[in-house]
Amino acid sequence: MTTQKNLSAWAYVRRVVEASRTDVLDMLWPDGWEQAGPSEVQAVAAALGRRGGHLPNALADATSQRYKHDPAGDVEFATARGWRLVTPEDDEWPEELTASFVRMANSGADHDASVRGQAAAPFALWVRGEMRLDSAVRRSVTVVGTRAATRYGEQVTTSFAGDLAAAGYSLISGGALGIDALVHRAALQVQAPTLVVMACGLDVSYPKSHTDLFEQIVAAGGLLISEYPPGTPPARHRFLTRNRLAAALSQATLVVEAPLRSGALNTLNWAEAFVKPTFAVPGPVTSHASLGCLDRIRSSRATLAVSARDLIEQLSPLGEQMALGLGEEDHSSLLSWEHVAVIDAAGLPSGRGSEGRLPQLVEATGLPARTVIRCLRDLEGMGRLRREVDRWIRVE
Repeated sequence: MTTQKNLSAWAYVRRVVEASRTDVLDMLWPDGWEQAGPSEVQAVAAALGRRGGHLPNALADATSQRYKHDPAGDVEFATARGWRLVTPEDDEWPEELTASFVRMANSGADHDASVRGQAAAPFALWVRGEMRLDSAVRRSVTVVGTRAATRYGEQVTTSFAGDLAAAGYSLISGGALGIDALVHRAALQVQAPTLVVMACGLDVSYPKSHTDLFEQIVAAGGLLISEYPPGTPPARHRFLTRNRLAAALSQATLVVEAPLRSGALNTLNWAEAFVKPTFAVPGPVTSHASLGCLDRIRSSRATLAVSARDLIEQLSPLGEQMALGLGEEDHSSLLSWEHVAVIDAAGLPSGRGSEGRLPQLVEATGLPARTVIRCLRDLEGMGRLRREVDRWIRVE
């Protein structure tokens, strides 16, 4: 648990450093940020404030306009409003959040240009709402899409989101106009938790028209989440940074409607980089709002989804699928030679080391990393493989 003394240091670092940086992670956890837990946050805060110690030149330059900030102000402001700053030192820090970035770092895949070089894990999150963060995301799906939703998109979003929420999944989205708002409202209608990942401070309602919606989400037991300290305004680069967090927190990402150039597709890129299931809803070929989804389905970068059942089948443990009346088909006939090659190369339950990790699977099968990732998603959904952090293990 974060001590009061450390809390002030965390709030200071969170204020001074924009989003996250690998050099900050290296300073906070010299033995590897993947271990999380106890950190050197007080030493890092001191180095940033005094401009001394082993402060890298690039980090000193990046924080030169903010380092004089008084951390007490953010802590007092947040405490008065019932917010909390969650760090890897806290029990409620989600394991999946760290595991997502570990998988990406160890994947060896050639990631989409929109995420390449930007994969610094978050080191602290401002949270508003009573539900524990780890509990809220343990069984969750990120659902995103265009702000300019069509009537078709509105209907599909309400159906998918409502069914996922009714099946016990928390719904994560960005609180924007269009698809995002429909996702949050669908969760509220069935009294299910929904989480808003914001690209600004928690006290900045963006868009302003959603102020009441955000209040309803918190009152219903949902959460508002942000990397950014109080008062931080929204900005284009913060939306892109926010997308990585939305994808990292959940088990899978679904895009309902998205044109070819869309922030929603950027969220899908992140989910793909985190080696998580990605889904897209098909739409009319004449609809500009569906072209991005159709392109991802055509290129096998997203699984076609026509109902929430498609996600539930892939995400639920096999026993739970049977209880829901799902997964009863014999999938053996759906296995391609690529699927079989990945199964053969996957780790055994007793395996150790690199066995079952993506670089080893790519080398053993001779398949492109993107093809191996697609097969891993399929095989997880079929119950043929299970994932243990960044290793895939055969289910005997």
